[in-house]
Amino acid sequence: MTVAIQKIPGGFSLDGLELKSGKCGCTSISTCCYSWSKIKKRDDRTFEFVAKTTTPETSDFFTWGYTATREGVTVTVLVEDARDKKIYSGYLPPAAGAWEARGWTIAEKNGEREDGAVWRCASCRWLYKEDREGAPFASLPDDWKCPVCNVGKEAFESIG
Repeated sequence: MTVAIQKIPGGFSLDGLELKSGKCGCTSISTCCYSWSKIKKRDDRTFEFVAKTTTPETSDFFTWGYTATREGVTVTVLVEDARDKKIYSGYLPPAAGAWEARGWTIAEKNGEREDGAVWRCASCRWLYKEDREGAPFASLPDDWKCPVCNVGKEAFESIG
C-alpha cells in the first residue's frame, strides 16, 4: 500500500489526514495576527508542519510535536501551543494517534496535543473546543450562536 498524497486548498492530505497553512488575513495588528500554521513540502517524501497559537496575551503555553513515517514518507510537526487560546488563525495538525491509526509509525514524540476537535468562528475567530465545552460541535442545536459575535453555527469551520 502506498501513501496517498494529495494537494488540497491550503496544504496537503496524506492518507486522508490534512495539514494546512493558515494565518490572519486582516490588515491590522489584532491578537489573531500573531497565530499561524505553515505546511512545507521539502521534497516528494518530506513534509514539515509548524504552528504558533500563542499571542502576546498568552500566559499558559507549551510545545509539542512528533515525526511520523510510513513507506519513506516523513511528516514532522512542531507546535507552540497555548492552553488559554481563545482565537487562532491557523489550523491544527492531527494528533499523533490519528497517524498511528492509519499505519504510520511515530518515530519521535515531544509532548501531546491537548485539544480535542476544534471549530473556529469565521467572523471573530473564537474557538469552540469540544473537550472544554463538553459537547461535540455537531450535537449543538441548529439555532446555536457564537457566544462572542452571535453568528450562526454554519459560520464555523473545523480546524483540527
